[in-house]
Amino acid sequence: MLDLILAWGELDSALGMLVSCALGLSMADGAEKVGSYPASAKFRELYKVLRDAPNGAEAARAVKRHKKNYELYSKVRKPIAHSKCVGVKSTDRDYVLFAVFEKTGENELAVDAVPIQQLELATQWGREMAEVAMRIVDRINPFE
Repeated sequence: MLDLILAWGELDSALGMLVSCALGLSMADGAEKVGSYPASAKFRELYKVLRDAPNGAEAARAVKRHKKNYELYSKVRKPIAHSKCVGVKSTDRDYVLFAVFEKTGENELAVDAVPIQQLELATQWGREMAEVAMRIVDRINPFE
């Protein structure tokens, strides 16, 4: 689970750098402008810049696809970042259980069961997406 959080932290940082480059900002100015944006807003900002750029339509569509994957995998990451891990499901050890501070019944809180395989896929996707973003940053802005 720590791998997932670290991978997604790296992704958030890489997206900020990528948006900074796309906006033509220095890293320091970009950090000030978009550093506090959630990752979904960074994807949105990147999409808008590319959509409006000459010959940017194909790249904008690719960003839109990546954003959809981000939204899919963020559902896996959310309980890890915002809930208490309460262990592994006793009847199926392929699931990790999280107590979510969310009311579901008269006097009950929610419990999410997240498949370990989904945690691994979300971690892998986060690492790969961060790597893609940083390769682009290095090509656009190799000297900063």
